[in-house]
Amino acid sequence: MFFRLDDRKEPMKFRNDTASYMIWGGLLAAVAGWFWQPVALGALAVFLGFFSMKSPKGAWGIPVFILGVITMLSSIYR
Repeated sequence: MFFRLDDRKEPMKFRNDTASYMIWGGLLAAVAGWFWQPVALGALAVFLGFFSMKSPKGAWGIPVFILGVITMLSSIYR
C-alpha cells in the first residue's frame, strides 16, 4: 500500500443529525464541567465542538469549542 502526496481525499463530513448530537453533547459536557471534572468534560466539549465543525451546521461548533476551552481554563481558578 503506497501513499502519494498528490492523492485527493474527500474531507470527512458528518450528517446534520450527527452534528446536532455532537453540538448538544458538547454543550452539556461543558455545562457539566462547571460543576464536576472541568478538565475532562471541557476537553470532551472541545473535541465534540471541533468534530461538529466538519458538518453543514459547523458554525455552531465554534461556540461549543470556545465554551469547552473556557471550562478547562476555569479549573485554574478553583
